[in-house]
Amino acid sequence: MKTYYYIASAGVLGVKTNIKNFGWSYGHNVPEGTREQYDRCVVRMQVEQKEFNDDAEHEAMGKYHYFSGTPGADKIYYTRNYAGKGRMRIRAEGFLTEEPKITVNRAYYKLITHRIMNLHSIGYIMTDLATLLLLRKGYAPIHCSAFKKDDSTLTVFAPPDTGKTLSSMTACMEHGAEFIAEDLAITDGKTIHSVPWTSTFRYYSTVEQGLGAKIKNRVDKLLPVMEYISFKKADPITEYVGEQSILDHQVVTHVAILERGDDYVAEQSEAVALQKLMNLNRYEFNYLRSPLLTAYEFFNPELKIDQALANEREILTQLIRGSDKVFSVKKNNATHYAKELLEQIGSPIVPAAVVQGA
Repeated sequence: MKTYYYIASAGVLGVKTNIKNFGWSYGHNVPEGTREQYDRCVVRMQVEQKEFNDDAEHEAMGKYHYFSGTPGADKIYYTRNYAGKGRMRIRAEGFLTEEPKITVNRAYYKLITHRIMNLHSIGYIMTDLATLLLLRKGYAPIHCSAFKKDDSTLTVFAPPDTGKTLSSMTACMEHGAEFIAEDLAITDGKTIHSVPWTSTFRYYSTVEQGLGAKIKNRVDKLLPVMEYISFKKADPITEYVGEQSILDHQVVTHVAILERGDDYVAEQSEAVALQKLMNLNRYEFNYLRSPLLTAYEFFNPELKIDQALANEREILTQLIRGSDKVFSVKKNNATHYAKELLEQIGSPIVPAAVVQGA
């Protein structure tokens, strides 16, 4: 069976798998990479889909709901019956090593596609694991968009459905900014590393102009549950922003927090900014509440999930302290953020008439 390598963030996060076009929170359009690119990543994870049966081994193990494990074994199992005699299975191992691995059988992989109580899809499980491993290595995933314009690199945070994606896409597509991220990135507290494969911008009719996308956007507003149903694979970022305009990593100079409300701009204190960034990250990343990670830590306390939270706080504090400016922008209209953001980082939009007359 063929092995695929997917590099979610160059030099930082990679996945080795036998699942073609493996999709997760770190992207559904990640192009195939090479073994060499994978080996250069700071965080490497494996996920394999295959049939296996370790039921006999479970009998002598401790139980944690549907999980089975032995203290200190660095391995746990998940087994659950369905449709009578069928069984969904996961084997998770090596979480305390440099290259953890999750093995999943076809039933679990095909049937569990989202988060339903303690049943999480493999994509979500891998996202939670990636978050924990990144934080262990001194990196934090961040729920943000980002772009570079002239000498400034701006990282944009915002509550869901506020306009961070639209703002950065507008800055790149209409005002010559260079793309870094539109929904998710990784930082070490100084540098932002691009994860350009998330494609959430397809929900914005001002970005995606296709008739099918416009109809889908209207249906999603009437029936929010339809957001989780897709009839075609999302287009990659390269369909909207030239590949030469996508930056792998840049040193952050500015941090913006978008909010809805009457027009308002103000610099933010470290304490307020940190509280907001931690809050927005907690909405997106669920490693603290992951059933599999929680069960794994029960049998292997060295996993230290609480320490990862402390690391996250420290990394985001460094990001704020190292920036030239941390500010909040309020707008009633999400399409107006881009102009304000460019002005705040010292790269105002130049009117077309001025350019033509120069």
